[in-house]
Amino acid sequence: MDDLDFVKKLEVDDELFDKEYDKLGDFYNLRHYWKVHDYIAKHKGLIVFLNKLKPRLIDSFPTGKFDLILNTDFEYPDWATVILFVKVDEYTFDNGVMEDIDKIFFDFLPLQQKLGVMPNLAIWPALYDC
Repeated sequence: MDDLDFVKKLEVDDELFDKEYDKLGDFYNLRHYWKVHDYIAKHKGLIVFLNKLKPRLIDSFPTGKFDLILNTDFEYPDWATVILFVKVDEYTFDNGVMEDIDKIFFDFLPLQQKLGVMPNLAIWPALYDC
């Protein structure tokens, strides 16, 4: 099934959406579960994007941990985005984590554009203990 067809299916099938969202929690730490859920429910292409991103994250950051949070701008409360924190050890953090994240971002840019989720997700580095 094409990515866009699957997004359309998620848009009409709430049970399928909830099942797919819960599967994200098998890989990503879903901080503020319901806030992230409600945001992704409005931007269902994120489900497809985050699932396709998993193998690349594992390959690029084999010891990494991955948190999803919802960030809301205090000055503009209607503006929000999901932030994917790539949590790594101090050595990795100090030696190229941002370059690796930038490479992933640019490699996945066409998919973000196709799914219409470019402004809906940011990828930031973090240390394990953050």
